[in-house]
Amino acid sequence: MAQPVRGEIWRAKLPKGMGHEQEGVRPAVIIVDVGQSDIIMALPLTGEPDAERFKYTFEVVPNDRNNLGKESIALVFQMRALSKERLVEKVGELDAKDLAHINLILKDMLKLA
Repeated sequence: MAQPVRGEIWRAKLPKGMGHEQEGVRPAVIIVDVGQSDIIMALPLTGEPDAERFKYTFEVVPNDRNNLGKESIALVFQMRALSKERLVEKVGELDAKDLAHINLILKDMLKLA
């Protein structure tokens, strides 16, 4: 399998969650490849526009680079650790400006200086 890179969008098999946690096979943005392990940190995407009502989300507009089929909401607040074995296929990658905006959301959400 190709190594996932920060900002790439992969179709991932998310484990069964509880409540409003995303689950099933869906696109997710790679945020961190932990390196010497098989773990990555990823942000699930949803096609449900109503999800934008939650804090720590970001709308990703489809384009030729990200290859998303419809407008999607990055659920930054649902960032999670996943085994690379859960990655099915690379879909595309975020534009630099979208990744920079997600970085700002992460910084605020995690209360980083």
